[in-house]
Amino acid sequence: MRFFKFLLLNECNCKPDSFFIKYNKLGNVNLGNPVFITVDRKESKIVSEINIDHFFSVEEYEFLEANLPLRICQNILEIGAGFGRTCQGLIKLSDAIQSYTIIDLPEMLSLSSSYLKKVLSNDEFEKVKFISPENIHLVENKDLVINIDSFQEMPRQTIEFYMNNLVSNAKYFYSKNPIGKYTPESIGIKLGDPNQIREVLTLGLSTQMIDIFNEKELRLARRQHIEAYKPSKSFVLVNECPMEIFPYYHNVLYKNSDKNFQ
Repeated sequence: MRFFKFLLLNECNCKPDSFFIKYNKLGNVNLGNPVFITVDRKESKIVSEINIDHFFSVEEYEFLEANLPLRICQNILEIGAGFGRTCQGLIKLSDAIQSYTIIDLPEMLSLSSSYLKKVLSNDEFEKVKFISPENIHLVENKDLVINIDSFQEMPRQTIEFYMNNLVSNAKYFYSKNPIGKYTPESIGIKLGDPNQIREVLTLGLSTQMIDIFNEKELRLARRQHIEAYKPSKSFVLVNECPMEIFPYYHNVLYKNSDKNFQ
């Protein structure tokens, strides 16, 4: 825990005051009693209690803000939203959002709806729609589709289903997923039975085994990852960059060049 908190504190020390101004706009970030560190800027007098999940949310917002006109991203779809931190972050930080649709498994929708009901205002919560995978035919075309750290947990055919039926009909696609797989031994975990992780190593679109602590391997894997997560030939790369704190995760933004989605 000490190492983890120092890692987060060091990342926070690299951020400008503007980052924490955004963070403080997120509202309630302490639901569930997350582990946090305290940022206290002497000159600007900004004080923030930072947990890593919402730290990521602000980083993701800043990546999107820097690379696309957020004012036109009025209707957003997120595939696999976890407990809902990204939804909370974007709705709190972008006034342009009119609707935010979450597609997820029923048990996860129960979690995210319960969480978001507590941290969003009534008007903000009314913007959010919760849809299970069997009802994706109800989803209309979106300005931006987001997938953060969940395609890597799905079989290839499931990802292709979402790509073909949802992402391909969007103006932009933002992905933040791991660029490869690594062995448990490389992070100090010993497994008695290798079959325990066999299926995990086949999930996602970036399944090559890499040394996540080797800069050269990370650079090579990123090239393959960017191509692997490109939704279709009509999508072009807008920008990409590794996640700072965990560089085996990669931010990638694609734009649909099909004239029907301009």
